[in-house]
Amino acid sequence: MQSAISNIETIISQAGELVETKAEILKLKAAGKISETVSSLIARFTIVFCIVMAVVILSIGAAIGIGNLLGNTGYGFFIAGGFYLLAGLLLYLFRRTWIKAPLSDLIIHKIMK
Repeated sequence: MQSAISNIETIISQAGELVETKAEILKLKAAGKISETVSSLIARFTIVFCIVMAVVILSIGAAIGIGNLLGNTGYGFFIAGGFYLLAGLLLYLFRRTWIKAPLSDLIIHKIMK
């Protein structure tokens, strides 16, 4: 009888250790997926930041160039500003299909990978 109780205690102890090990494995997998997703997003945002900076510098150059062609530098900046106002309006109107859905898909894909 004592042997059976001892065996049951051993089985219960091992089952508890198994549950703890599985929980730890799940935590580690989740941490790995989260870190991969965050690092991927940071890399993409860094690339986007560099592209934005290049576009800003090119826009200033284009505005000055257009202004020189029109004889007034201010006109070039108004034209460049109007272009970005139109681009911002388009981004606002199509934000769900152009920004939100692809970003959500990227995050889900990275987490499920």
